[in-house]
Amino acid sequence: MTFTLLFLLALVATIVGTTGLLVRREQARRLHSDDVEGMLIERQRTARAASLRTTYSSMAVHHGTGLVADDVYRHQA
Repeated sequence: MTFTLLFLLALVATIVGTTGLLVRREQARRLHSDDVEGMLIERQRTARAASLRTTYSSMAVHHGTGLVADDVYRHQA
């Protein structure tokens, strides 16, 4: 019985914590995306994420030659 109550309490705490984290994250995104600078930052991050997804796809990682030194320094910033 005690184990069940502790498990349910941990589950509820995890759900509440995750919900709080996601709410704060969404509020932070809304705060900065209203102005032009925020929109530019978001556009740059989206473009970089898309570039990384295409550059380091599963096929490229598992069947390629590995990371080239230029790629490592280019994507660290």
